[in-house]
Formats: sequence, structure tokens, C-alpha cells
Amino acid sequence: DVTFYRQLAKQRLGTSGNILELGAGSGRITIPLARDGHEVVAIDQMPPMLARLHQRAEKLSKSTAKRIQTVSADICTFSVPETFSLAIAAFNVLEHLYTRVEFEACLRRVAAHLEPDGAFAFDVQLPDLEWLVRDPTKRWAKTRYTDPVTGRAMLYTTNHDYDPVSQIAIIRLYYQPVAGGPEDVVLLSQRKYFPAELEALIAHGGLRMVERYGDFVGGPLGPGSESQVLVCRRGIGRVARTSRRG
Repeated sequence: DVTFYRQLAKQRLGTSGNILELGAGSGRITIPLARDGHEVVAIDQMPPMLARLHQRAEKLSKSTAKRIQTVSADICTFSVPETFSLAIAAFNVLEHLYTRVEFEACLRRVAAHLEPDGAFAFDVQLPDLEWLVRDPTKRWAKTRYTDPVTGRAMLYTTNHDYDPVSQIAIIRLYYQPVAGGPEDVVLLSQRKYFPAELEALIAHGGLRMVERYGDFVGGPLGPGSESQVLVCRRGIGRVARTSRRG
């Protein structure tokens, strides 16, 4: 996905431009975009994530670091003085908007910050019906790995509960030492968006979907896709392109 967003920025902005990033986290995509010459306003509401981004930015060249501005804010209510040629929300950020009201609020904030010819690109997962109905009492995705910090052999498993009405999955990630010891459990919640529903929500939020892909190399959205990758513009309209990038 990093390559996709870098190429999209180059395609739309050339070698420099201003980018708004929602849910920037620790700068996984922010920093490559800044290294490419773009000015990035990185929004996140989690102080530890922004603190990590600042730590990473301190190791960059001064010219690159100057191109990164962080803003601590909710992506449904943020306001910054600039308008942008490109806005992005990478790695399923919008799956943490759990209601139609939240989704619409976010899109309207994005639309308000886009230049007239600006674009908003984001990705969310394509819901996997077989995965959604898995038995929540069993452990899945069993993986053995070595903890990179402690060097201990660890076992990773996961399961989840899915509410088909709210379309929210509550995911449990289990981390257990193979040799025994306390198990850590991390909870993750995600709102699942189906393609036709997503198209309608985008239109209701004041944007129009102009490109839609099923991966990060421009492949068509279909039954085997893991992601929905979308590019939107201001105004309501029909999908213009749904397969290969041109």
C-alpha cells in the first residue's frame, strides 16, 4: 500500500504537493511521502502514535522533517487552515468509523479540505463472508514466531465476534509464550463495509467515486480481493473506473 499511495501522489501532484493524511499513526506512509518531496499534514488522535512519528522524524534530514506537520484531532471533526490536492486514509483507517453518521462526518470534513480538483484515496477490507461467520469459540490463524524484543518463541492465534446488524467485528489477538506463561490479549474492533454500501455512503457524504480497485496494483475488485481501494472526488456521480489504473 505504501507504493500505491506514493505512486498516486506522484501521478496527481508530480514531485511536490500538499497531502492530508487521516489516521497517520507512527508515520509509516507519512515519512515516505515527505521523502518524496510532499508536504504532509498528518492527523491522528492517539498521542503515543504521534510521539512515535516525531521520534522517527527527528532522524530524517531537516528538509524532509520540515515537510511533516502533525495534528492531534479526531478525523470526524478536524479542521486545519489549508486545503489539499490529495487526502488519504491508508490501512483500513475508515473501518474505525462505526456508524453512518461518523462516516459521513469524516467525508464531509475531507471534502471541506479538498481543493476543487483534489482527490481522496483510501482503502478498507472487502468483507469475507466465510471469515465473518467463523466459530468465535475456536482459535484461528495459529502462527509460531520469535518475539523480536525478548527472543522468546511465541504462539499467535485469533478469533472474533461479528454482529451482522452493526457490521462490527470485535477481534481478539492472542499472544502466548510457547514455553508457558501469561497470555496477552489485544482487542481490535472494525466496521465492515460492503462495496455497494460503501459507494452509497460516499455519495451521501458529498464525494463521488472515480476509481475502485481490488488491490494496490490496480487489479479489479472481485471475489478474490482482500481490499477495496478507492479514489474519490468532490461532487456526486457514477464510478468512472473500476479496474486497471491508467
